[in-house]
Amino acid sequence: MRSSNQSCDRVECDFSLDGKFCEMLDRAGIPKDAKWRTLILYMRGIKEYSYLSEMQKGQVQNLLMEVLQGGDFSDDKFRDVLQREKEIMVAPYEHRLKAALHETAALADEFKQMVQRRKGDVKHLEDRSVQAVTSGQDPEEIVSMLQATFREVLHMMEQDAAALDQLSKTDPLTGLNNRRAFDEVLSHGVREWKLHNTPLSLMMLDIDHFKNFNDEFGHRIGDQALTTVATIIRKSIAQFGDEGVDITPCRYGGEEFGIILHGGAALIADELALSVRRRMENYNFIIRDGNGDIIRKGIHITISSGIAEAMEEWRSAMTENLIDAADKALYYAKRMGRNRVAKFVPGNPDSFTIIDGS
Repeated sequence: MRSSNQSCDRVECDFSLDGKFCEMLDRAGIPKDAKWRTLILYMRGIKEYSYLSEMQKGQVQNLLMEVLQGGDFSDDKFRDVLQREKEIMVAPYEHRLKAALHETAALADEFKQMVQRRKGDVKHLEDRSVQAVTSGQDPEEIVSMLQATFREVLHMMEQDAAALDQLSKTDPLTGLNNRRAFDEVLSHGVREWKLHNTPLSLMMLDIDHFKNFNDEFGHRIGDQALTTVATIIRKSIAQFGDEGVDITPCRYGGEEFGIILHGGAALIADELALSVRRRMENYNFIIRDGNGDIIRKGIHITISSGIAEAMEEWRSAMTENLIDAADKALYYAKRMGRNRVAKFVPGNPDSFTIIDGS
């Protein structure tokens, strides 16, 4: 009898594995060549890869079950599975790239419009400068007028630079801060926490079943849902008055939003998350056609949220750990039924608590 730690000794099998597991693959009908067994093992163990999202892991596991249940192990199927697995892996990056291209296009368009607007201003200043030089006025008056003209040009340039900077950090669809702004504000919050122990919390929110919503109603209506969530986030923040100044809402990507709370605002993260959840749950979403006419109403959209607070043991990699903890809390809220707020529990990286499951 072969022990469980011996390699498969069958001549026709060119893939060395633990005997029992090899026999399990046999029972599943997996061919004995290396390529299929390597692929199956890879897909089976992908849930241990920390750099993948829970959604990606689930999609790969679903693909694995489809392969095992389908029983098709042809070369064409192998290529198809590889292609689909690749699409799952690159999907988040492809989405971010598209979002970045969209933002870049919006920025370029705004810059073009800005240049067109400034053409008239610059021509006016040019005329004033020429008039001052050719007017025969006192040289001191001419210099004074030219200085005023240059100051005006500088002021316009500063306005344009500020407008472009703001535009580069704004999500064009929702009007919230974009991923670039999220990274910048969170980095600042982490620095403040490290230097002055300033409280810092992060909330990640995600629209429940958004893919199904998009599939049913289309991307135009999906965009309406995203802007609605953004509006509700703003209203929820506004209710906290001055404390809302230290709250930065962002569109993190796709249907996911990130809210950074620092200073005193970090202490109200739970309240804010519950406020957004309840407002969203009670919102009567109305679908309108291209002319603005109502074609369907009474639709309710829910969101799930995950919260994490900065912790001393994360000091060496605070940003990564904070995002990871908030993300894991978010996925825990989804696993517990969605339309919930979950919070990371300090001291145990795998423990979370539901703040409000009603």
